Amino acid sequence: MNELTQKLSDQGPRLMRASFRWRDLGDSRWLGYWMVTPAVLALAGLILAPLLYSTVLSTYSWTLLEIRLPKPFVGLMQYSTVAHDPLFGEALKTTGLFVVGTVSVELVLGFLIALALLNIHRGRRLANGIILLPMIVTPVIVALIWRYLLDPQFGLVNYAIHLLGYQQDIPWLGSNSLALPSLIVIDIWEWTPFAILVLHAGMLAIPDDLYEAARVDGAGAWQIARHVILPYLSPLILVVLLLRTMDTYRVFDTIFVLTRGGPGTSTQTVGIYAYENGFVYLNMGYTMALSVVILIAIVVISLFYLRLLQRRPQW
Repeated sequence: MNELTQKLSDQGPRLMRASFRWRDLGDSRWLGYWMVTPAVLALAGLILAPLLYSTVLSTYSWTLLEIRLPKPFVGLMQYSTVAHDPLFGEALKTTGLFVVGTVSVELVLGFLIALALLNIHRGRRLANGIILLPMIVTPVIVALIWRYLLDPQFGLVNYAIHLLGYQQDIPWLGSNSLALPSLIVIDIWEWTPFAILVLHAGMLAIPDDLYEAARVDGAGAWQIARHVILPYLSPLILVVLLLRTMDTYRVFDTIFVLTRGGPGTSTQTVGIYAYENGFVYLNMGYTMALSVVILIAIVVISLFYLRLLQRRPQW
């Protein structure tokens, strides 16, 4: 027993030095790099490789009907065509209207509803569950639901309007002036719960001391929202803007199911326009160029929001 105790006492400092070396290795910045390397390589293979391949293909003129034939190299000519394409400019304008109309209303409604939920003590969980239902449904199912709701002859929306005394059938999705606002309303209905969820969680994380201090100073409900809640939620608001802007900019499924970019080109976004060039007109080289331009635009918008997020603007 004494010999075992003596050996342990002799090995103790050595074990402590070994433990210390492993702790130093764990604190080393190189260990972190080695640990994330497999994930970075996997992402590079899944994201960067197809992106580079698409960029290379965008410098060739080819269609799906000529996929096995030699592809003539045209360089940046297709990007020049994108820059001077009036239909792409119109699609970009339509996309901008759709993004601004949906994201701005979703953010305002999300903040107001989250603020209302903050003052509800009974039934808050039930209210949160009901509010989140539209976001759970897949976009294609949402589009099919709203297609029947907005049907000019048999839709519930026109039926409700008839009960109010207006007997004319309104072609919500068949009118050049009403189709895009209808799509904006549908997207607001579906994705405002996302803004509510994020902002309400942020409001619940605000320390109660801030509310109490504001009330002691005589601040009302609007002043608390203006000077306490908004500054605290500014990073979350920018995150909501970033995610929803990216989602609405590249929206495709809902618009494709409801209008396919019509009537005419009134709801033709950049995603619908790229799809038509690639899978209707089979002009894949030009479609690759369109996709790269759309991706660059999304990256620029994302970097703008991330720059604002780093600055932590004050309200």
